[in-house]
Amino acid sequence: MKDNFCHVTLTPNFVSKLDKITHKTPNCKMLPKKLSLEMFQQQYFQPVFELEKFMSIDGESSLYKFLPYWRRNKLLPFIPKGDWGLNVSLSQLIWLRILDNLRALGYPVASTEKVTNYFFKDAYFDELPSKNLQELKKQLEEKRAKGISEPEDEQVLAEVDYILGDKMLLYGLKFDVSYLSNLVIWCVRVGKEAGILIFPKGEVIEKRGEQFFKHSELVSDVERPHIYISIKALLDEFVDNKELANIVVPHLLEDEERIVLKELRKKNVKELRIVVQSEKIVRIDTQTKQTITADQAEEVKRILRMKNYEEVTISTRDNRTINFNRTNKIMTSGKPGSKD
Repeated sequence: MKDNFCHVTLTPNFVSKLDKITHKTPNCKMLPKKLSLEMFQQQYFQPVFELEKFMSIDGESSLYKFLPYWRRNKLLPFIPKGDWGLNVSLSQLIWLRILDNLRALGYPVASTEKVTNYFFKDAYFDELPSKNLQELKKQLEEKRAKGISEPEDEQVLAEVDYILGDKMLLYGLKFDVSYLSNLVIWCVRVGKEAGILIFPKGEVIEKRGEQFFKHSELVSDVERPHIYISIKALLDEFVDNKELANIVVPHLLEDEERIVLKELRKKNVKELRIVVQSEKIVRIDTQTKQTITADQAEEVKRILRMKNYEEVTISTRDNRTINFNRTNKIMTSGKPGSKD
């Protein structure tokens, strides 16, 4: 369960964050085209997009038109007084899209304020930026102790220590880092569906993959009537469709299909063989090529999502073999050919 939260730390692009806090504002722009997931993360907190260019979901007016109303009803707490203008970040745009959808669905403003408090006010008083950084620091120190640190880890650790030691920087981060930004970043980095369940009277539950949380506490009572807002659906406005397909909606895949995608993400595939319904065989052998290309990974994901296969066999670098088909699913572990 803890793994669900080890990915919700601040984005690695600390330089852009430091520039923002020290008021080095880049030129404003519209989204010229949809972004890669990597670029989305890099620009997530940067206020470089022209809000007036983004229309409401009914297409009748700019989102900018609703700002006075939303501010008056305490739905924009993350913007310091007098600092709300035409330039917004992707993080802010996603929240504005959520407000826009709740408005269109007729969700009460008083209840929306409670939703706002859940994501932003709670994060502010919980010192969420500091918590995120402390968690990242713990992960990096554990990797160092195990002798598995990567070359850039020491630099990131130094940057984390620097920010943790600067109260002004941490204060500035409190206006950006929220439980909503944590949820969005988790979705992008882990590659699993995330969502927001909004119940009557402003109650909020977060969905991460197949688990449900209130902040960091697991919950199970999610069957009551609610509004569901998919993070993946919100990302569709900003992220390239081909890359967005990397985010897996759990209920669309069988358990074994998810294992295949997990091993692909971990780069733990030694050999993958798929017999598709056209009797064509898709075979990937990383013993010779060492790595799976982006196009190969995309083809595998497409086949699994479309259920367009008869049989799948995957051998992993840690000597496990998984074999399944659409009617008979047989899973084995150990070396290929092993009975274990």
